[in-house]
Amino acid sequence: QVAPCLPARRSPCKPRLPALPLLEMTMVVGQIGSFLAWTLGVAVLTWFICRRSMAKSSNASEEYFSGGHALSWYVVAGSLMLTNLSTEQLVGLNGVIFKDGCLGGTAWETFAALAMCFTACVFLPRYMRSGLATTTGFLGKRFDLTTRTIVSSVFLIFYAVGLCPSVLYTGALGMQNIFKFDIPLWVVSTGIGFIGACYAIFGGLKAVAVSDCLNGTGLVIVGLWVPFAAMQEIGGLSGLFSEPDLLKPLVMKSEVYNDDTLLRNLETPSVPWHVTVTGLMLMNVYYWSTNQLIVQRALAARSLSEGQKGVLFAASMKVVGFLMLCLPGIIGAVLVKKGISFKGEPFVITKSDTVYPLLVRAVMPDWSLGFFAAVLLGSILSTFNSALNSASTLFGLEIYKIYVNPEATDERVVKVASMFGVALSLLSFVIAPFLANVGSIFEFLQRAKTIASLPIITAFIVGIATVKPDAFSAKVGFVVGALAYIGGMFLPEPHFLHVFFICFLLSMASMFFATYCQPFRSLFRQGPPTPVPEEEATTVVDITNWRMLYPVIASVVTLVAWLTLALQVGSQPMFIAFGCAWIISTGVLIALPAFKPKPPSSKAATIEDPKADAQIQPDTQNQDPCKVGSPIAMAKAARMAGDAGAEEASV
Repeated sequence: QVAPCLPARRSPCKPRLPALPLLEMTMVVGQIGSFLAWTLGVAVLTWFICRRSMAKSSNASEEYFSGGHALSWYVVAGSLMLTNLSTEQLVGLNGVIFKDGCLGGTAWETFAALAMCFTACVFLPRYMRSGLATTTGFLGKRFDLTTRTIVSSVFLIFYAVGLCPSVLYTGALGMQNIFKFDIPLWVVSTGIGFIGACYAIFGGLKAVAVSDCLNGTGLVIVGLWVPFAAMQEIGGLSGLFSEPDLLKPLVMKSEVYNDDTLLRNLETPSVPWHVTVTGLMLMNVYYWSTNQLIVQRALAARSLSEGQKGVLFAASMKVVGFLMLCLPGIIGAVLVKKGISFKGEPFVITKSDTVYPLLVRAVMPDWSLGFFAAVLLGSILSTFNSALNSASTLFGLEIYKIYVNPEATDERVVKVASMFGVALSLLSFVIAPFLANVGSIFEFLQRAKTIASLPIITAFIVGIATVKPDAFSAKVGFVVGALAYIGGMFLPEPHFLHVFFICFLLSMASMFFATYCQPFRSLFRQGPPTPVPEEEATTVVDITNWRMLYPVIASVVTLVAWLTLALQVGSQPMFIAFGCAWIISTGVLIALPAFKPKPPSSKAATIEDPKADAQIQPDTQNQDPCKVGSPIAMAKAARMAGDAGAEEASV
């Protein structure tokens, strides 16, 4: 007999998961995998390049603080670009552009290229001629130790309270909005800061610069991908230039966005055109020519010509930096204006600083978000670990070595500087979450810079341009400038960058008054100032100017003027022609030789002479802490050789 067919019994197993969650899980795994692959790959490659492919200095202090003077021009350029390019730029500046409803904020980028030209031809030769590892060391040589210490302290306070916490906050904000993390902001910012601190504290300047260069490659790819992908949603380049009022960089009034009402009103933007020729340009000179965070990369170049080429290549890239740092903000304004939707939801901005992460979330494919997160993390780490390394350098060489333990060995100075970096990291972790209450993080950072930079830029410019103002004059200018700006902060008008420029003029005038008004000097028991004699070169690298320095500077200035005019008149053909000209000029710049560095010349002998080479070994125990290598032994060798040469000539 055949058994009757019975209905099949259901399996007690759970039903299958639907396909969608499985796809999402696969996507998440892929994003995490690409994130880890890029992040770990950069770390491993950085270690390999630093340990196997770059020369190492026998001087521990020089190796840690100046990278052993082993940086070529492209490493200098990459480190400069990525140190400046971080989330306070990607998130903050794009937020400012979106809120202003115009490209007035591009002056922070395009006009920075002009300041970098000034750095290459004026400031960098002066620094490298003196063999300095810190920019404040120049003030110590030009004025006195007290002036140098005051400026170093101002830099340290700005890095601790302003720069480092703002970088961590904007980085955590970007990560949260892009990936919809349900994690407290302080946890994300602390995790980012911990990784950055490891690079800066354990790797030194060389590891920071190399990792910056590697991450810069990925950042350029992703940074250009976002605006070009978003531009397709508004009709490409033609759709962008159909809104010419949004593209103007020089304006007095614009349609400013209100985060509370989500409406635009005709108001003064954050960067009206008239501030570009006063305080804004001066701020750019401060940032790119005197700021230890930036200039330290160029000081670590293996020759002056390599450093100049690296700075000018970074300036050329800065001309088109608005594509990543400003254009997404304008595209976001166009998307909101036209009511364009993504995935069935309209593109709406409730806070200006969120426009960039929300635009990334809208236009980037899901599979690419892991790679984007890794590159974004690299840009965050770049600025954070660079600030930590610069702060550690200032503390170790300018504070600890001078006031706490002048007899400390190089190894001890490096160890103490690393411990200071740890303390500064912990302070940044605490401050970062509180910046959520700031209206515009980019404007907050710019205002913090003006407070820190006013007395500093005055002392640097007067110190380089003149020889008579002395340390007393510098202190008078410092006090007058600081008090004037603090008072100007409480004025509703004029613009804070105009106030900055006016206070700079007052500070400079007070320096000259304190120099040439002898009755005033007598009140403080100061005699007549004596001109500072021209110092002899004490550098450890070749300081020959790059032969193509001024033609390249002329090219950069022309490109800045061309771009500004094309955007101001809203001409698409002129903008395309500018792009072609930039590609050609940048290609030529890359092809131009930087020239191999020569060993530093000396009357004593050359490197080939082993006896003389033994004579000019630096005294690492008693060297001037602002120097990379002490010139004392070199000077002794030169005198000995000079005496021997005189005897030989008389015979």
